[in-house]
Amino acid sequence: MGTSFSIIIATSGSVERLRRLLDGICGVNGREGTDHEVIIANNAPDESTASAVEDLTKYYTQRRDIICRHVREPLPGKCRAQNRAIPQAKGSIFVFLDDDVEVNSRWLQSIGDFFTSHPHEVMQGSILMHDRDRNDPEVLKALERYRTIDFIDYDFAPGTDLKTLTGGNIAVRREVFDRVGLFDDRLGPGQGGFSEDVEFAQRVIKGGFRIGYEPKAVVYNEIEWSRLTEEYFRIRHERQGRSRLIHKKNTIFSIVPNLMRSVWTFGWYSLMGNERRKYRAKGRYYHYMAMLREKAKGIRGLRD
Repeated sequence: MGTSFSIIIATSGSVERLRRLLDGICGVNGREGTDHEVIIANNAPDESTASAVEDLTKYYTQRRDIICRHVREPLPGKCRAQNRAIPQAKGSIFVFLDDDVEVNSRWLQSIGDFFTSHPHEVMQGSILMHDRDRNDPEVLKALERYRTIDFIDYDFAPGTDLKTLTGGNIAVRREVFDRVGLFDDRLGPGQGGFSEDVEFAQRVIKGGFRIGYEPKAVVYNEIEWSRLTEEYFRIRHERQGRSRLIHKKNTIFSIVPNLMRSVWTFGWYSLMGNERRKYRAKGRYYHYMAMLREKAKGIRGLRD
């Protein structure tokens, strides 16, 4: 039996973004000669939006040049939606995309080449900026400050071993899920907010599997200015702190010293005028404060 791909796209209901992504998948090189299916894991928050996503899926199915299937998961959570789709996927390799990316024309071909040429069971693809954004000084300035939009552009050769994952563009052999289990549905967008990919990568490595990098499997991430603000910066780091508390189980004895260190370093780098390090310290402050609040809630719950 040859290699086959199940492309799983979890969406919270952005129909136009999803349409753009599906158009891109329909146009990738070598798709006609590759055994593949697309599964839309519909995690829209209401039935009206969910129906619009389902109708879009039907449109692509009716084109007859692509196998496109729909899976509905009404409970919020990207991981829940992905986990709903995985048992129904028929491929030997599961490919996961966020619904706000666009694929390069060689994206699918490069994934196939990676698994043919390398012994790894999991692949991390590149997540790049569009040239229009890469050449915009205002975009670069905001990204340098906040770093709240994920990009993967390592200066590594294909097949380089990695220890972590960024879930917007990854591929996983079917047997990995059989061994290490599904995604942790307490984490990720719609639930804890972040860290579902990091936690999964830790289980992958603990299970004896390898993660490799494939820079040619390229997707492009969209710049959303709403994510390049002080408010989103705070929200992101607070969510990250709560998420990591779930799977790392930090204690008060580790949280408080890290919180105090973040306050000290924020003050120091503010005085020194080091903008990037100041914001790194500020992010850590939000991160550990969110952890501390969650711990305090737990203590109050025990008392009640």
